[in-house]
Amino acid sequence: MPNGPQKLILIRAGRYEYAEVEVSGTLQIVGPNNTGKTTLINTLQFLYLDDQRQMDFGHSLDETKTYYFPDQYSYVLFECLGARGKFVLGWRGQSRASGGDPERFVFEGPFDSTDFIQEDQGVREPKDVSARLSVKHYTSIKNNSEHRELLLQATRGDSKGTGIVALRD
Repeated sequence: MPNGPQKLILIRAGRYEYAEVEVSGTLQIVGPNNTGKTTLINTLQFLYLDDQRQMDFGHSLDETKTYYFPDQYSYVLFECLGARGKFVLGWRGQSRASGGDPERFVFEGPFDSTDFIQEDQGVREPKDVSARLSVKHYTSIKNNSEHRELLLQATRGDSKGTGIVALRD
């Protein structure tokens, strides 16, 4: 199985309350207009582009953030297979009061919906999610260069590179 994204998970993001899509093989997205097909495809930018200013959703960056991350219970998650095994790269919205950019983070291991969703199907509080993920080496991604380094092949002993993107030249 090649390195790269295996699953795309949206929680209260875009048009989705909850969506979990296998993306490790061939995928066909078919449906009527305005059902979220483009929303799913566009989310790949959150995985592969480290700089939000380079993302293009056909709307302003502020409109895009409001659409995908209306509050702190909104997540865009990518379960990936990398050089050191499975990991999840995620984005979490912020509360309207904080008004900040979505938070980027990474943790080791496969996606488990119970880390994010309660038994009553509500989304867990962000502090509870972070606490549950701490045992999986949850790490906040602080800037674009950390995001980029995470995607590339490790070149130094202390690098966190996963090798899901290979640079040829």
